[in-house]
Amino acid sequence: MWRYFFITQLVNLSLFGQDFHQDIKIDCDTNFYLLEAYQDSLPFYEKEFGHNKKISIRDKKLKLAFYVALRHYPELKNVHMKVNLKKISATMMAQPTYSFLFHRKEKRHYQIFVNSTQANNGMYYKDLTFNSQVGWIGHEFAHILDYSQKSNKELLVFISKYVSSKKELKKTECEADRVAIRHGLGKQLLEGTNYFYNNKRITKAYREKKKIYYLSPDQIVTEMAENCK
Repeated sequence: MWRYFFITQLVNLSLFGQDFHQDIKIDCDTNFYLLEAYQDSLPFYEKEFGHNKKISIRDKKLKLAFYVALRHYPELKNVHMKVNLKKISATMMAQPTYSFLFHRKEKRHYQIFVNSTQANNGMYYKDLTFNSQVGWIGHEFAHILDYSQKSNKELLVFISKYVSSKKELKKTECEADRVAIRHGLGKQLLEGTNYFYNNKRITKAYREKKKIYYLSPDQIVTEMAENCK
């Protein structure tokens, strides 16, 4: 999706290195989230964390997962975000809105797209447990946290590298997994990843992409162990 809109914006911009590094307080006390324990809590979460958030999805389970994951990212509490269903090639995708070029990073808006169909890659968000959805959304929040710390020029440079370099793609996605783990969502990420690898409906191409560009279950366990010593 980045590829189609932003390519014309990259002309005459000089490339420079941009490490994805966050000074994050590591939260090792990760809960295991059951939908039954949260299904009556949506009004509370919308009041507490709904400022500048627009979730254009009726699915109550997904809304709750969004807010439970957001609780792990206090840095994003007041950031403008919206969530929409859309037919995309991934399960979820986070990016700034197209108007970001005309606003300072403090005023930037972001969007998370959730794949609306299983037909694209065999993965359907509704098949994920509530706990796994929290982890999956937490991964997308890690991307938004990264975007929010970049200037417009830095973000454009990042996009150009992300869509043109497999090395940059892997670096970015693996680091997003690590950031989610450091924010206390390791168990959620692990459960969702294990489900992905054991889901026979996943297309071969999508399965191979995840193997190459994201942390494996063993790597997630290792990251959790190293971060929680």
